[in-house]
Amino acid sequence: MILRGIRIFSDEYNPNEKLEEVFHIQAESMCSMFSSFVYEKKIRTSVTVINIECRSTNALERTIEIDGFLDVCVHYDVKNFAKFSEQQKKEIQLEIIMLGLKKACEHLSLEYAPFEEIQKQIISLNYNHCFIWKKPKFSPNRKRKVFVKVDWGIYKIGLMLVIEERNGTILLQRAVPINHPGTMGLDILGELKWLDNDTVELKHRYIKSEVYTFTV
Repeated sequence: MILRGIRIFSDEYNPNEKLEEVFHIQAESMCSMFSSFVYEKKIRTSVTVINIECRSTNALERTIEIDGFLDVCVHYDVKNFAKFSEQQKKEIQLEIIMLGLKKACEHLSLEYAPFEEIQKQIISLNYNHCFIWKKPKFSPNRKRKVFVKVDWGIYKIGLMLVIEERNGTILLQRAVPINHPGTMGLDILGELKWLDNDTVELKHRYIKSEVYTFTV
């Protein structure tokens, strides 16, 4: 198997929290960023996903491997997490990932060094998870291309639809509405297609009523 994903969770539950304030929702950006670098390295092991759970006490459960998933626990009390700045939260999340991976590497007999390289990459990018969604799509006459730029932070996701001429001249830049936090917000990126040489359509992956059109 090839390791594809790293996820972090917490054993703390607060029923009064808004969805965008939930610990694992705020961690989705960092986990996605780290996972993208992990997959590029094509690390072969017995699992595809490593789940790291933050425990508020030192009484940690044992590491469990089942059906391609590895669950490990680390000691981190998330009660004070909300008071930190966005940048500090990103730094803490990366630290938690590295603590969990150290345990995972011991269990899976993996080298820790490749994950340290990823850590350095993320720090060099100042923890900012920015990328272009999929590949640019060319218009029917091949004279224009459209793509979506993603800027995924702790609290919100910024999506910018861009239409350019082939020479790079920008014809249109428009923000795409986001109606949900975290990974759920990215579901708006279901299908992007040209309706003609001037108009593109963006469809939600699941909600048929969420359709946006952009015209040059």
